[in-house]
Formats: sequence, structure tokens, C-alpha cells
Amino acid sequence: MELFYFMVFGALSAVVAALELSKNSKDRINTSPAFNSFKNNYLVVYSLMMAYIIVIGAYIYLAHLINVYVSIAGDWLQGPYVYYLYSTYGFGKGDIGQLFIAGFGSSMLFGTIVGSLADKQGRKRACITYCITYILSCITKHSPEYRILMIGRVLGGIATSLLFSAFESWLVAEHNKRGFEQQWLSLTFSKAIFIGNGLIAILSGLFGNLLVDSLSLGPVAPFDAAACFLAIGMAIIFSSWTENFGDPSENKDLLTQFRGAAIAIASGFVTCYQLSSVMQCFFLLFSSGSPQSNMLCR
Repeated sequence: MELFYFMVFGALSAVVAALELSKNSKDRINTSPAFNSFKNNYLVVYSLMMAYIIVIGAYIYLAHLINVYVSIAGDWLQGPYVYYLYSTYGFGKGDIGQLFIAGFGSSMLFGTIVGSLADKQGRKRACITYCITYILSCITKHSPEYRILMIGRVLGGIATSLLFSAFESWLVAEHNKRGFEQQWLSLTFSKAIFIGNGLIAILSGLFGNLLVDSLSLGPVAPFDAAACFLAIGMAIIFSSWTENFGDPSENKDLLTQFRGAAIAIASGFVTCYQLSSVMQCFFLLFSSGSPQSNMLCR
């Protein structure tokens, strides 16, 4: 069965490569060397950040990795591996469910303020905070203590909110500050999606599987590898990124921001709640039904 998925993946890769190579000069956008350098720097950092997320969710069958849609859900793909790790520590489905809820709840609560804090305190600083927070979350996975694991899930939720706000905010502000053309911004985003959420997702999945299955380094090994990716990305941010902030004229007090957020949430609450509930139930049940979890129950 795995050979079939390899063949499908290879065929689709060939189609994508053919479409890219078939572009003529009219289809390509001419950019400047300065922009290309800026774009490549961001893509390296973004790919390292996404490599962390996918690596720690990689120890499920390759068929699952290729068959599951890996986009923003890349963050959620950590679920199957996290469940397996918690199971090896002897926790039941109820305790693991509470840990999952803590992570998603933390992301929900802190997601309402991290964007504003990043605008005021600096987007570069927020990106560095993301790296540090997720490294600490990885470290907690070495402990079988429930309280330590709970702290790790809360830290992971905070970091997830930072990942999907600070990095893109920094990119857009820095792009405009350097005077690049607006149409070039779509190039960076499209490359980030293709490389960071697509290619890196697959390669990281294979790498995570290599660490646990082939090298038998244990269920915590992908988290250690992920921390290394984050440290490399943080070093690049430290050395090559400049700081930028939100527009001071648009700064509002915290109460006003929460009021606006409450109105926005209420307008689409039912739809968002239903979608989120279904997704979280799927990932928890999918995790507990993975091959590794089934082996533990036998």
C-alpha cells in the first residue's frame, strides 16, 4: 500500500514540475535581487518553523501523511504523535483529552491579544518569543509528570497563536518598508505555502519517521529535532531580521480590542464553533485510533 502512495506522490510531483517548467517569460514576474534575497531569507525561516510542527506529528503511517491535507492543519498534525507520546507515559484517553483541550484553549485565549502585543512590542521580538516558547514546550515532553506536560501544552497554544500572526505581519510590514512592489508579496506567500506547508511537511514527516522507526531513538526524538530547527530559525531571525511595529495611530486600548473581537466572534460563532469542534474531535479520535495507539492497547 505504501508503494501506491509513493507512486501517486511521484506522479503528482511530476505534474507540478511540468506545469512550473512550462511557464514562459510572460508568466514569470521579474523581481530585483534585493527582493529575492529578502524572500529567500523569509522562506528559510518559515520552513524551519513549519518543519518543527510537522516533524513532531510525523510518526504515523506515510499513507496518512500524504493523504491528509497539510496546510494550516500542519499545526494540528502534531496531534497523532503527541497522543502516542502521552500514551507511552501511561495516561488514559480522558487525561490526554484534557491536555489537548488545554493546548487549544490556550491558543484561543492568547490568540486574542498576541497580535496586538506583537504590533506594540515588535514583530521580530514576537517571532523570537515564538521560538523560545515552543522550544520550552518541546523540553516539557521529556517529563512524564502531568503538570509539566500541561504547562507544555499551554506554551504550545501560545506559540501557535504567535506563529500564525507575528510572522506574516512582520513579512507584510517589512515588504512595504523596503519599498518592494505589492504584486511581489504574493510570490513570497505562494512560495511559503508550497515549500513550508507542502514540501517541508512531507520531508519532515519522513525525517520524523526515520528518527523513531529506523533509528529507534524513542518517541521524544522528533521533539528534540524540532527544538534544533527552532534554534536555527531563531538564530537567523536574530542576525538578519529588522524590527517593525504596527501603526501607532491604530493602537487601541485592550478593552476596545476585546469588544471588537467579541463582536467579530459572535458574528460567526456558530460556524466557527461547529468547525472547530468537528476538527478537534477528529484529531483526538484519529490519534487514539492510529497504529501506534492500537499497539499500546493490545
